[in-house]
Amino acid sequence: MRFVLSLSVATVLGLSCVTVRPSFAQSCGPACAAPVAPSTGEILVPAATRAGQLVGKIVQAIEVIQGFLNVSKFLDEAQKERAEKIIVECVKEAHFKVEEDLFGKGKSLPASDCEKPPTVKKKLAPDWARHLGILKHAVAFECIQQGLVQEFPNNFSIEPRYRKEEFTNDLMLTDRWVGSKRPDVVLHFTRNATRIQCIYELKFPCGNAQSNPWSEAVQRQMALYKALGGECEPVIITPQLELNGR
Repeated sequence: MRFVLSLSVATVLGLSCVTVRPSFAQSCGPACAAPVAPSTGEILVPAATRAGQLVGKIVQAIEVIQGFLNVSKFLDEAQKERAEKIIVECVKEAHFKVEEDLFGKGKSLPASDCEKPPTVKKKLAPDWARHLGILKHAVAFECIQQGLVQEFPNNFSIEPRYRKEEFTNDLMLTDRWVGSKRPDVVLHFTRNATRIQCIYELKFPCGNAQSNPWSEAVQRQMALYKALGGECEPVIITPQLELNGR
């Protein structure tokens, strides 16, 4: 027998990650220790066998709920702007740091070389454009992790993977690749990555090109992210154009 305490914020999920690309692992915070009903997302508090234990459990559960209600929220506008500034600065820093490390101070790869094989010992992709993109994402993610965890540790995820539950259409975190979507950075409700506030996709044009990042393929990608839900439109961030909505 179980007492079920309904609480939307009870779907508590870990937010931050420390692993560098290509696979940023999601990890759970302390609240993940609480059992959660898989079908409803409700906190499940086991019933005590004795009256004293039962009262104690109820009191503890109430205290937990009060704590969630006191701290659980979306970021307000000022906080969201602060988070976005951190993300933008990290994207710019990653772009220039990788370019400088590889090509020298103030230099970048010529656009004519973007499709050529990278002339490095450890190739991460068959051409420079994708090789640089992987490196810059990794550096940016590390910077974003360090920046956001200082101010908003429970309201962001890096590369969470989402899918819609087949029968209920509820949004879920998953490790399933088929049919899932993995945005770069997500701001979300406190300790609940499935209640999305804003999605940010990082794009690194090869070299110092300032071409429009909204290609047809990217438009389709962002439409899929929009379908995940959220309080604001998904946004592209580039080192040159910074925040670039549509």
